[in-house]
Amino acid sequence: MIDELRLSVLFKGERFSPKKAEEETGISLRDKLEVGDVAKSGPYKGKPMPYGKGVLEVPEEIPYGQRIMWLVDALATCLDKMYELGAEPTQIYAGYFYKDQCNFEFTSQEIQAISKLSIELGISCYDVSEDEK
Repeated sequence: MIDELRLSVLFKGERFSPKKAEEETGISLRDKLEVGDVAKSGPYKGKPMPYGKGVLEVPEEIPYGQRIMWLVDALATCLDKMYELGAEPTQIYAGYFYKDQCNFEFTSQEIQAISKLSIELGISCYDVSEDEK
């Protein structure tokens, strides 16, 4: 059973500014760093970032069954602009957190909508079942 679904898209690039992207698209990003900002974690911890980055994530309040289309709709309005603003080609990241068994499906509408974006889809599954000891 799927317990949680997290969907996100990482935008990054040597010319990408998450602040400018938010201003020009109206999309809110999290985990933002501008080119030259000192990173607090990761491979550039304590060093200036050589690229700007920001993450578009589906808000938790969006119902499970609407999350994929929420993200696809958001990307349909901003993806070209993000690329224009210096973001490198990216992908949708889907994290399925499950208990006991990981079964999920996509509707034909979701598959068609993702395909129209010409963007890759990465899927990871995480077992959050309680240990039975």
